[in-house]
Amino acid sequence: MIQFMPKLEERSKEPLYIQLYQYIRDEIVSGRIKENSRLPSVRKLSAYLDISRTPVADCYELLLAEGYITSKPRSGFYVVPFKELLTLTHKTETTFIKNTPQNNILDFHYDKVDLIHFPYKKWNKLNNSCLTPENLQLLQYGDLQGEPGLRREIASYLHQMRGVRCTPDQIIIGAGTYHSLGLLFQLLKDEVTVVGTEEAVNVGVKDIFDQFSSISFSPLTLEKDGISIDELYKSNAQAIYVTPSHQFPFGMTLPMEKRIKLLQWAQEHHAYIIENDYDGEFRYSSRPLPSLQSLDKHEKVIYIGTFSRVLTPHIRISYLVLPYPLMQQFQHKKHSYNQLSSPILQMTLQLFMESQDFASHIRKMRSLYQKKYEVLLHSIKSTFGQNTEMIGQGSGLHILLKIGNGMSEEQLIFTAKEEGVKVYPTSIYWLDSKKAMTSTVLMGFGGLSEEDLQAGIAKLGNAWGKHAR
Repeated sequence: MIQFMPKLEERSKEPLYIQLYQYIRDEIVSGRIKENSRLPSVRKLSAYLDISRTPVADCYELLLAEGYITSKPRSGFYVVPFKELLTLTHKTETTFIKNTPQNNILDFHYDKVDLIHFPYKKWNKLNNSCLTPENLQLLQYGDLQGEPGLRREIASYLHQMRGVRCTPDQIIIGAGTYHSLGLLFQLLKDEVTVVGTEEAVNVGVKDIFDQFSSISFSPLTLEKDGISIDELYKSNAQAIYVTPSHQFPFGMTLPMEKRIKLLQWAQEHHAYIIENDYDGEFRYSSRPLPSLQSLDKHEKVIYIGTFSRVLTPHIRISYLVLPYPLMQQFQHKKHSYNQLSSPILQMTLQLFMESQDFASHIRKMRSLYQKKYEVLLHSIKSTFGQNTEMIGQGSGLHILLKIGNGMSEEQLIFTAKEEGVKVYPTSIYWLDSKKAMTSTVLMGFGGLSEEDLQAGIAKLGNAWGKHAR
């Protein structure tokens, strides 16, 4: 048996299964547990560590859900080959190694979500129910649009949560937002040569833009309430890419007045609006505005969403909602498209959405993230006072923090790291780097506990307070 030597503290605030999970995860990432190694059974490891079986079983379920290990029927648990771990984050902004928490590092990465409250037992039970002789078709290549049952559930979910009006036949399942965007631009490239876009966008989205040389992507100014409609009218754009519910990275919400003007522009110019609603479920200070798609009466809005925020990025299931004219193009060109999202994961998600647990999970996570958000804001205000500006408050899982101590973005990140805290640049998101904001960092709060958020801000106060003017 592999010799495990975790330091488990019964009186710690961290549950035993989380302590054990963190230990085994770090052993796998460091290579001290080799790939394809068989882990001890739940019974043997619980006896060896002199703890009950429950925390060991919960630990293994968490490792399974995050893709560190795999389960082989009647054989046991095995460490996933390292190449497969890297594949899980294909086309994301950071590799598996970069996304792996480091010991004693408080990581404010915006892509991290709360994993402790993910319903592992329920998910694994549903996942196992898919792997039966009756469902052998799930081991084949799936439907090019995605499994019909999941598309029905997504159509219902979007209508209830975001007001989106669509049929299951208008939905195409993808393996993450970048995969969905890549497919979309493949469909648009023959009729669209200029796409207007917010002047700062996600790095992965920028990479997608770079892959389509036949399309020119024209940055438009971001005002305090979102993209400049005046500039849009002066442009020669035939489509526009926006994140209206929670602009990435700045966090502003496009007000209703601008939403109406944007839809009018699309109708007048026979243009498409690409609406990326990547975390529209999370809004804390007011009721969510309806999606652009829900207001569209002329089939001009293309809607993109993902389950990475409400569940976990590991699932890697996204969706496109296409207007019927574009759906017809997809049907004509679908022979050149690959469905990369696992049919087994799709059916598991379908079963989860059919249960009451899915709606309950979203309500729980919205409440949990709101509490974290409030703790973060209170900690920042009490630590820095008037010496900072918080940008993008009230929704999503990240904020921008502008520090008034004269330090550059690079200095802020470096001194934070010296204190054991990771914060992230904002300059990388600008299409024109000359316009990038200065002395501003991006901070995600979804993956940290309330205690860690408070500790992290205190450490940043030490790091940046030393240099305050």
